[in-house]
Amino acid sequence: ALYSIILMTGMVVGLVLPVTASANQPMAVLQARLEKGLALLNDAPCRTPACRTQKEERLWQLSLELFDYATMSRLVLSSRWHDFTPQQQTVFVREFAAFLRRTYIPALLRRYNGEQIEYIRQVQLSPTRARVDVHVLWREREIPISAKMIYREGAWKIYDVSSIGISAIKNYRAQFRWMLQDETPDQVIEILRNKKGRTL
Repeated sequence: ALYSIILMTGMVVGLVLPVTASANQPMAVLQARLEKGLALLNDAPCRTPACRTQKEERLWQLSLELFDYATMSRLVLSSRWHDFTPQQQTVFVREFAAFLRRTYIPALLRRYNGEQIEYIRQVQLSPTRARVDVHVLWREREIPISAKMIYREGAWKIYDVSSIGISAIKNYRAQFRWMLQDETPDQVIEILRNKKGRTL
């Protein structure tokens, strides 16, 4: 899962290329947030459940700075977003984010092993959209990853991650499209609320 890759590598890796762009540029914003994750992951390892729970919560708060879960939610539902009432939309955003948290944050703590990321380029797609291309050294392999970012409410955040042409948003969109053929919005939310694992 590409969200897992960006969390388990991009959010917490050693940064091997300096970013010289303005602090308001997407790549520079991304670097600043990743450095926070790196500092947290390099803290002394947790030896108690209470410590792990606290560290998971801190990582989650960092992910809220890194990812735009509201935009991600609208994109994964695509045209079906308008089948949800405003209240259902709010609940869907919350439950989709919670699903991603349950799925990837604990794995991040277990699997982080000092991976590194190399920043390649920043591409400004529009005044409010950009793409940051990186290479991740992941288990002795170099993986090209693109993080699409949006400027909204005064901040740059990730709304999609892709590798080798495979988009995390498109992957989840296909799953929700299939679910909504047979399930109502309320049923989809309930499934999401109770789902454990990476696939829906």
